[in-house]
Amino acid sequence: MRAIFRTENTIQIFRFGTTSNDKIEANKKRKIVQSYTFSRTQYELILQGLNDGMKTFFNNADTNCLDCPFNSFGKCYTHKFNQYVGFISMLKSVVKDYKDFYDIPTYNSEIKEQILNMSQNTYVRFGTYGEPSLHPIDLISDIVKVCDNWTGYTHQHQKRPDLSGYFMASTHTIEEELTARNEGYRSFIATETKIDGIVNCPASKEAGYKSTCSKCGLCSGTLGKGKKSVFILVH
Repeated sequence: MRAIFRTENTIQIFRFGTTSNDKIEANKKRKIVQSYTFSRTQYELILQGLNDGMKTFFNNADTNCLDCPFNSFGKCYTHKFNQYVGFISMLKSVVKDYKDFYDIPTYNSEIKEQILNMSQNTYVRFGTYGEPSLHPIDLISDIVKVCDNWTGYTHQHQKRPDLSGYFMASTHTIEEELTARNEGYRSFIATETKIDGIVNCPASKEAGYKSTCSKCGLCSGTLGKGKKSVFILVH
């Protein structure tokens, strides 16, 4: 089950279903909600049958990934073949239903209601692909009121202080964490070394996969479960 809408230059998809990612959810039968944001350019590559591989696809993540420092091919953790195949399949299904970008509906109350119904009493993973800061803030706010728990990360924390309650600031050094903290954010720090005083991600390899993202829910902004920032080692 999915809900889809377009904005000025993006396509946003909320999908209700299972996941094969054990780090996210260990129960293969449990359905969760994951959000994806694609650029209009990526959609049109598939629409026109012009996609010629992973590099072309990911290097056209312009309006959906914005100025993320990992927005070039090979830098982001999503730039893997399995994810790529899944994203292409998802966009092909969009193209099958909508032959033109402007055929895709814009955000409205019916779509919002559909997404809220999917999110009831389950885990929501904002930003499985793309910037979750692009989602309508009223939708984000209402989702977290009805879901079981959620996670979300943004590189737009300096520009979007209004999202600190919902998402973690994606940071990479303790200096960046301090800056984000002054902006009102908790951080998720991807680092090469352990940071004292910062919680190690319980779903990480170095923590022994003690939990999953859906159970843990620490990465849920200042309104969620956690009070401190969280780090994970980059392997």
